[in-house]
Amino acid sequence: LKKKDFGKPPHTVIIPGRLHFTESDALKILGECVDEPFDNSEKTKKISKQMMEKYVPMVREALKEIESHYKNEKEFQVILENANLYIQDAEKFLEDGQDEVAILSIGYADGLVDALRLAKGLDPKM
Repeated sequence: LKKKDFGKPPHTVIIPGRLHFTESDALKILGECVDEPFDNSEKTKKISKQMMEKYVPMVREALKEIESHYKNEKEFQVILENANLYIQDAEKFLEDGQDEVAILSIGYADGLVDALRLAKGLDPKM
């Protein structure tokens, strides 16, 4: 890196991810940095967070809409309850930093709600 000719400065190195502190130190030394390397990923919303912000309200609304179709059918109450619990779990997992599990949980909730909609001849929500 030190011997590579990059042409006339200024130069920028963009790394699409977080740097370990040792990588940051290596960049400072090997790259002869004028400025301190900085991490702007803190300002970027994770994809999982973006997905949850979209899907949780959508699935919650779809669940509310379908509940009235099953109010007198006790055998389906456990499915409605499980869908609601999956939504709550998804929010808790995201809060706890378990992003992948959060996405799985909201997906399970969405699947249950879609199955209930299909059983009543309604189109799934998108």
